[in-house]
Amino acid sequence: MLVRIVTVLFIALQTDCGYAGDYGYIDSVMRICPVQRTRSAEDIAKYIKSKFSSENDRLRAAYSWVAQNIAYDIGKMYVSLTYKHESEVVRQVLQTRRTVCFGYVVTFKAIAENLGINTVTVKGYTKQNGRIDAIPHAWCAVKYSGEWRLIDPTWSAGYLSSGVFHRRFNDKWFLVHPDRIIKSHFPFDPVWQFSYFPVNGSEFAAGTGADSITSRFFSYPDTLKIIEQLPEKERLVAENRRVLSMGDGNHMTAKYVESNKKLVEHIVHNENVNIYNKAVNAYNMASSMFNKNNPEAVRLQLNEASETLNSIQNPDKEMSASTRDLKQRISKLKSQTEKML
Repeated sequence: MLVRIVTVLFIALQTDCGYAGDYGYIDSVMRICPVQRTRSAEDIAKYIKSKFSSENDRLRAAYSWVAQNIAYDIGKMYVSLTYKHESEVVRQVLQTRRTVCFGYVVTFKAIAENLGINTVTVKGYTKQNGRIDAIPHAWCAVKYSGEWRLIDPTWSAGYLSSGVFHRRFNDKWFLVHPDRIIKSHFPFDPVWQFSYFPVNGSEFAAGTGADSITSRFFSYPDTLKIIEQLPEKERLVAENRRVLSMGDGNHMTAKYVESNKKLVEHIVHNENVNIYNKAVNAYNMASSMFNKNNPEAVRLQLNEASETLNSIQNPDKEMSASTRDLKQRISKLKSQTEKML
């Protein structure tokens, strides 16, 4: 989603939003980066390393290249790219030099990570001219000088007016302090507000601060540490709990929660498939031992197959049918084995 400007254009280098230094030289270098050095995120990172030595300058260079060289693809404004693998999105962005917000973010992220800079994708929605935008948005979070800052390469690239994208590099959205960006950017997950008293959706829409702050204290540093340790399934479940705890009735939030649920279901299905295959292997081994007239080995393998199947959780309809069938085969082979003893 891209910023739309009706009457007033944002002014670059707002000192209350990010670093107020002179990045003019870095921006000019990245604006004219040779095309042959930009075929991949790795190529761009190598170019940046050859020009700049400090992490701060390299971070700016990665951001500057994306914001100045990628155009917003209005035709795909309502098309989600998040179902694709990030590497495929980056490849398409670098090939076409056009994308929507998710493409801006993952391209910047890929370049930054090739520079050794950890970057987090933040998903949510935005507010412009006092109104909530109808489509979701994505931006980035980085740890800068020991503190979290936000970067929006999409809004830095230009603006929409009368359905037309206008290039206008605007670095107001570089290294924005969390207290400032929350006025226009609302993350689905409150942890990415980097606030001990995060606002909810209603407060964001109204432009007010968090109400009843004593009952909403949120230790986001502790939560971030926990997130780093959680497997993907548990991380998604915990994220949905945090999202829902904010009581946001926005339709985009509901869709995001549902998307996370589907991802969890997909992960559970894959876990169950792996468990089922392990049980099948044990059953096949039991069948082999049966043919070799080794009943004790058969019993051991069948017990392992049964115990493995019992660890399948929340199976879908297809998995339930397969599990029932395998249990029946295990039971039948057990009966045949008992006759051998």
